[in-house]
Amino acid sequence: MLSDALRAFRGIFAPPYRRVMWLTLAITLGVLVLFGAGLQWALAALPTFGPDLAGGWLDTAIEFIARFLAVIVLIPLVHPVVSLVAGLFLEVIAARVEAEDYPADPPGTDQPFWQSVVVALRFTLVLIIVNLLALPFYLLPGVNLALFWIVNGYLLGREYFELVALRHLAPAEVEAMRARYRFRIFLAGVVVALFTTVPLLNLLAPLFATAFMVHTYKGLAARRTAA
Repeated sequence: MLSDALRAFRGIFAPPYRRVMWLTLAITLGVLVLFGAGLQWALAALPTFGPDLAGGWLDTAIEFIARFLAVIVLIPLVHPVVSLVAGLFLEVIAARVEAEDYPADPPGTDQPFWQSVVVALRFTLVLIIVNLLALPFYLLPGVNLALFWIVNGYLLGREYFELVALRHLAPAEVEAMRARYRFRIFLAGVVVALFTTVPLLNLLAPLFATAFMVHTYKGLAARRTAA
């Protein structure tokens, strides 16, 4: 697993992947800036209690706390937004990794563009909902990181494995393979979740996850064939 992770990490900085990397980063940062600006605008539009209430300090305190929480909310949204944007390009990454590292294997079949969009939206929505539900626990020291790695390890492992496996197998076969190797796929997802906790590198997590899961799938497919 470590060797696959290192191969994937080195690969995302190779020249063929740089265009996708920079395009993903630019769009992601733009979306986050717009979303953050919208939150701040909405907070500025909230009604006040009036200058006479508690000497006006209550409004100041509420505004400060609200703006602070608005910034905090953006943190767990970084990866879902990156995933949504990068989801439009992940088929390209998967196909290139397969062609470069596994040229003797039959090539995978790209999903139709609009199907990729639907899958990316669905996955992003699940990530946002689950992470927002877990947000109160993320504020607990000693629990936050472990919970984040476990929850997102499961979600990321499942999603990226299916993304890669569906290029080669029917949905029923993918489900059977995922059930058979669920712990190995979960561990691969935890590696991706660990990657997402590294500042700046987390913006590259979908590209890394796709390349890493291609290697993971190929290893499991070979084990499945040999069994």
